[in-house]
Amino acid sequence: MMRGLAILVLSVLPLCAAAQGWAPQRHVELIVPNAAGGSLDITARSIHRVWQDLKLVPLSSAVVNRAGGEHAVAYTFLSQKPGDPHFVSLATPVLLVNHLSGRLQVTYTDFTPVATVMNDYYMFVVRADSPLKSGRDLVDALKKRPDALAIATATIQSRIAVGLVLQSAGIEIKPVRMVVQPGGQQVPTLLGGHIDVSVGPPAQYLPHVEAGTLRVIASTSPKRLGGALAGTPTWDEQGHKAGTYGTWRALIAPKGITPAQTAFWEEVMRKVAESDEFRAAARKNQAEPVFIDAAATRQRMETEYEQAKSVLTYLGMTK
Repeated sequence: MMRGLAILVLSVLPLCAAAQGWAPQRHVELIVPNAAGGSLDITARSIHRVWQDLKLVPLSSAVVNRAGGEHAVAYTFLSQKPGDPHFVSLATPVLLVNHLSGRLQVTYTDFTPVATVMNDYYMFVVRADSPLKSGRDLVDALKKRPDALAIATATIQSRIAVGLVLQSAGIEIKPVRMVVQPGGQQVPTLLGGHIDVSVGPPAQYLPHVEAGTLRVIASTSPKRLGGALAGTPTWDEQGHKAGTYGTWRALIAPKGITPAQTAFWEEVMRKVAESDEFRAAARKNQAEPVFIDAAATRQRMETEYEQAKSVLTYLGMTK
């Protein structure tokens, strides 16, 4: 009798699960397309902690770094798992811009966008004693003489942040001196007077801004940020609406997963984005915690792909 009851209970469980929607059936891998310790890796581990603390993913899961080829290794791996919702990955605008520049063979249309949970923005930073007091001063100087200043960027996204402003100002791009330099090297190079402007995310500048050795002259955020950056005007405020640009953190899954599987991961990320732990971790580095659902995330990627195509053509960086 008891054995028969147990069999009945076990047979009903899958039906109950099906009635409530899809859930993972085996181990889940959250892929990070760069090495451990980077900003994307930190975001992934913050997300994973919330998964575990709130028991959002019912079975085992792990963060797996698949670095290499400017995200190509991770995205190529994920593209080889069509229809399998047990593999998901974090994504950034690299998924769009590296395809346009020829570094990636795949882009957002080769995956299932699930949700966006964070926006980060770029700061245009100078030494405290720089004659450049605003973003307008920077644009005016380059209009007079495009090769007058050395501007350091670390990634293709930060290069786009510069390009959007200069393109909207009608500045000839070829003479402009843009130096590609790792983010960790830019602050000492800027302080040493070897470059005039550094462009990157807030976290790498905050201690120096708070110490008074660096000054932020413009932000690519749609509205002013808080804390030490509360006094920094946006590019929009300075007459360059096109300068509003950010790097987002989104979750993507393989192409071909079902609507129920997409809905499961979308809801997981909604709960992550709304958690106090995740919001605090994002704001610590002046990032903006958000929740943008699957449909809106796909639309955003489509819009930004076209925007990036225009500015990369201006910068001479399309394939």
